[in-house]
Amino acid sequence: MRLLTHLSVSIAMLIGLAFSVSAENITSSVKGIVIDSNSKQPIPYASVALEGSSMGAVTNFDGEFVIENVPIGHYHIIATCVGYKLDKKELELKGGKNSVLEFKIAEDFIGLDQVVVTADRNKIQRKDAPVVVNSISTKLLEQTSAITLADGLVFSPGLRVENDCGNCGFSQVRMNGLEGPYTQILINSRAIFSGLAGVYGLEHIPASMIQRVEVVRGGGSALFGGNAIAGTINIITKDPITNSFKAGVKYGAVGFGTKGSGSSARDITADFNASVVSEDHKSGIFIFGMNRQRDAWDANNDGYSELVEMENLSAGLRAYHRVSDLAKLTIEYHVVDEYRRGGDQLNVKAHEATVAEEVSHRINSGGLSWDQFFSQERISKLSIYASGQSIDRNSYYGAATTLDENGIELSTPLPDYGAYGQTDDLAISTGVQFFTKANNLLFAPADITLGVENVYNSLKDNKLGYYDFTSSEFVETTNIADQTSNTLGAFAQSKWDLGAVKFLLGVRMDSYKIENSADGSNYSNTVFSPRTNVLVNITEAAQFRMSYARGFRAPQIFDEDLHIEASTARRITHELADDLTEETSNSYTASWDYSKSFGKMQAYFLAEGFYTQLINPFFNEFSDVDEAGNMVMIRKNANGAVVKGMNFEFKLAPSYKLDFQMGMTIQSSKYDDAVDQGNDADKLSTTTDEILRTPHHYGYFAMNWKPLHEFTATLSGSYTGPMTLVHLGAGLDDGGNKIVGALDQYGNEIPESLVKTTDFMDLGVNISYHFDLGKDVKLQFDLGVKNIFNSFQDDFDYGSARDAGYVYGPLNPRTIYLGVKLGNIL
Repeated sequence: MRLLTHLSVSIAMLIGLAFSVSAENITSSVKGIVIDSNSKQPIPYASVALEGSSMGAVTNFDGEFVIENVPIGHYHIIATCVGYKLDKKELELKGGKNSVLEFKIAEDFIGLDQVVVTADRNKIQRKDAPVVVNSISTKLLEQTSAITLADGLVFSPGLRVENDCGNCGFSQVRMNGLEGPYTQILINSRAIFSGLAGVYGLEHIPASMIQRVEVVRGGGSALFGGNAIAGTINIITKDPITNSFKAGVKYGAVGFGTKGSGSSARDITADFNASVVSEDHKSGIFIFGMNRQRDAWDANNDGYSELVEMENLSAGLRAYHRVSDLAKLTIEYHVVDEYRRGGDQLNVKAHEATVAEEVSHRINSGGLSWDQFFSQERISKLSIYASGQSIDRNSYYGAATTLDENGIELSTPLPDYGAYGQTDDLAISTGVQFFTKANNLLFAPADITLGVENVYNSLKDNKLGYYDFTSSEFVETTNIADQTSNTLGAFAQSKWDLGAVKFLLGVRMDSYKIENSADGSNYSNTVFSPRTNVLVNITEAAQFRMSYARGFRAPQIFDEDLHIEASTARRITHELADDLTEETSNSYTASWDYSKSFGKMQAYFLAEGFYTQLINPFFNEFSDVDEAGNMVMIRKNANGAVVKGMNFEFKLAPSYKLDFQMGMTIQSSKYDDAVDQGNDADKLSTTTDEILRTPHHYGYFAMNWKPLHEFTATLSGSYTGPMTLVHLGAGLDDGGNKIVGALDQYGNEIPESLVKTTDFMDLGVNISYHFDLGKDVKLQFDLGVKNIFNSFQDDFDYGSARDAGYVYGPLNPRTIYLGVKLGNIL
C-alpha cells in the first residue's frame, strides 16, 4: 500500500511537471504601450484586450500594459480609452515569444468609434450598427452636472423628460413624443425595470454609476420584447477597469432668486464610486453610493409643493471573475431606499395634512451572467443570465374633506385615513443567448443571434385597513390589484455583411398571460414582432439606414397606474377596460448620417425620419366624479394613432479645447379620431385628436470649452416647444352638481379645458477647475447654474383643490450649485 502511495504521488508530480512545461510552451505574454497620436504622451487607464476575449489589461500611469499567459494563436488586439478612437492590431502569437506592441490612438471628441451593444444585443462599433445608436456619455453627464438619470436623458435627440405631478414628483421620459411606458428601459441590456419602478425610477439611478446611456429610437420589441414601441434606453453601468476612486459633495439652492415661497430649497448630494482590480485582471469590483436630501419647494407661495421633498439612498456593486480566458462570470446588485412627500403641511403626518402624497420605496435588484466562448477563435459565444428586482412600497395618496354635503367649509377638515397603501412588486428575467458567425449563410457571411427569455412579474397593491372615527367602525384592507404576468419570448436574427451593404432580419415571438385576481380580469395572446434593417455605406463618411419594426404593449398595469393622484381634491384611481386588447405598432425609420475628420477637427450630422403607426393605442378616459369626489381613469383602446417627424443631430469638435453638440426634433402625434381626455359633461372642451404633452418641436445643445488643462466651462440648454394638455378644473358629481375645482391666484374657479402652453428654453452653465495633488489624484471644484433665466411654469393652481397634474415645462426652476470632488479619475 505504501509503495502504491509513493508511486501515485510520483506520477502526479511528473504529470504536473509535464503540464507546467507544456503550459510554458503554449502561452506567451503581450506587452506594450499606448500613446496619444497627437501629443505623443502616454495614456493611463487605457484598456487593451484580445478581441472577443475576456483577457486584457489596463495601462499604468506611463501608458504601459502587460497581458500574461495568452495562449498561442492568431489575435486582434484592441486598445481603447474613454474619449479616444480605438486602434486595432493583428498579432500571430507564438509559444515562448513575448510580443511588444505600440498603439497610437487619437482623441474621439464626438464618439464616432464607440462600441455599443443595444443595436443587436452584441458588441459592435457604432458606425457598423444596423440602427442609429445615440450615446450619452459619463463626460456629458458630469459636465452638465446631472445628479440622476432623469437629468441627463434630455441630451439625446427625440428624448424629453417631464414632471407630471406637483404632489409626488412623478416623472417620465418621452421618446419621439410617446409617453414613458412606450419605451423599454434596460439595465445592462436586461429588462428588470418593472412597471412600478418606472414611476420614480429615473431619479433612482445616480449618474455616478453610469458609464453611458445608449438610446435606440424606433420599435425594439423584436429584440427586447414588449413596451419598446418608441425604442429602448439601455443604461450601461460602470465596469471595474482599474484601481480608482472618486467622492464628491454638491450643494444646490433650488428656486434661487425666484418669487416662490420666499426662500430656496436645499438639494444636497453626496456620492462616491471606487474600483478594485486584481493584478492579473482576472477579477474586479466596482462599488458606488449616493445620498440625496432635497427640500420641497413651493412655486407660488400657497403652502403646497411644486417640487416634492425627497430623501434618497442608493448603493450597489458590479463585479466580475474570469474563470478562464474563455469564460467570465459577472454579478451586480443595487439597492434604493427612498422617501418623498408632497402636498401641504409636510411636518405633520400624512393624514393630518389637507392634501398629501407620501411614498417610500425599498428596491433591491441584481443579476448574474455567464459568458462562455467555445474556442480560441471566439467565433461562438453562449450567455446565460438571470436578473431580478423586488420593490416594497408604502404610500399615502389622500385629501382631507374640507366641505360638508352642502358645500359649506368645515371648521375642522376630516382626515382621510383610508388613503394608506402597501405595494409589493417582483420582476424576474431569465434567458439564454447564443451568438455565432457563419462563413456563408444563404448568400453571404453572417452573424447569427438566437435566444430565449422569460419575464415574470407579480404585483400586489392593497389599500390598508383603518379605524373610521366618524362611524366608529373598522374598515378592512382592500385589495386593489393582484396581478401576475408572464411573458415567454424567443428571438432569432441574422445580419449579413455584403461589403458596402449590411442587411439584418430578425423576429421575436412573445406569448404573454396576465391575470388580476382582484377583479377577475385576464388577458393572453401570442405576438410576433419582426424587424428588418439595411445599412448602406454610401462613402467612407456617409451612411444610409432604413428599418421596419413591429412592436406591442400588453394590456397590463403600467407605472403611473399605481400613482393615485390627489388632484383637484379628488382621488384618481386607474382601471383597465374589460375589452382592452394589446396595443401594436408599425415603425418605419430612414436616416442619413455623415461623419468626417478634417485634420484634428471632427464633425457629425444625422437626419432621421420616423413614422410610427399605433394600432388599438391606449388612452385614458375619466369617469364621472362620485359623491365622495373620487374619479376613475379608465384605460381604453382608441381606433388608431400616428406619430411622425424628424430628428436632427449635429456634433462638431474643432480641437480638444472645444466641442459642440445639438439635437432637434420636429414631430406630430395624433389619434385617428378625436377622443375625450377629461371629465367634462359636455365632452367638448377636452376632446382632441392630439396625443397630450407632445410638443411639436424640442431639442438640446451642449458646448464645452477647455482653454486650460485644469479648467472646463460647459454651456448647455434644453428647449421645449408649446404643447397641449388637460387642465382639470371644476367638475360634476353623479347628480350633475358642480364640485369645487382648481382655483387661480384670485380664488376664482378654473374651468376644465385643454391648454396650449408656451415654450421654454432652459439654459445652464457649469465651470470646473481641478488641482493635481500628485500620484494622479485630483481635487475638483464645480460652480454652476441651471435654468439661468428661470424659464419655468408660472400658472400653477392655488390651494387644496388644485390640479396637481397641471405641470409642464422644465424639471426645475433656477438652481445654483457648488460641488467638490476628489479622485484619481475625474
